[in-house]
Amino acid sequence: MDSNVSDDPGLQLGDISDYTKIDDFGVISVAGTFMSFLVLLSARIANFGGVPLNTYFDMFGMEGILSMVLLILILFQITRYFYTVFYEKSGKSWSPFVFICFLLGVHLVHDLALYYAVISQIPKGKNDMIDIVRSLTASNQAYTLFTHSAFLIITALVAMIVEDMSDLAKIAVFGVVVYLMPVVLAIHQPKPAPPPQPPKKPEMQDMRGNYYS
Repeated sequence: MDSNVSDDPGLQLGDISDYTKIDDFGVISVAGTFMSFLVLLSARIANFGGVPLNTYFDMFGMEGILSMVLLILILFQITRYFYTVFYEKSGKSWSPFVFICFLLGVHLVHDLALYYAVISQIPKGKNDMIDIVRSLTASNQAYTLFTHSAFLIITALVAMIVEDMSDLAKIAVFGVVVYLMPVVLAIHQPKPAPPPQPPKKPEMQDMRGNYYS
């Protein structure tokens, strides 16, 4: 199977579907680290994700980013397995579109299982990370699923592009991103201004010189 062939002859996206190919763990790690960096940068600069996401990065820092990258690796490896078993072994050629469809299916099952089997079962205050994830999904679960899906789609496309890069370029991208992460983590959103004080009632002075409101 040609690892550089896609359904569209004008678009070259590398094949990352072989779950037995150890080298692709590095490719997916580079893509996941790059995308996690973009999320971090968006949170710090544009307040993407609001207070919950910035609190996540404040509390967990590089460990939180490592957790994100490892989750990406797990989701991609499960996807690669199902893609190989149910699609590739039927004799079909590499399809980025089908791979992404498998990825979104795995992601949907993961998020629903995580929410109903873990997040909704752990009482508030027992686990800081779970509490932050709960607050991220509290306002709009559909929007959260949509943003996670968009994140994974872009991550998959980045990984397919990284697949065709030289080893030197992969190391350079990874090194620069990891170098910049602590710098961006050190950026903090300005604290909200305190609420304004209620207006004071005008004071009156009586004939004895005493003031009263």
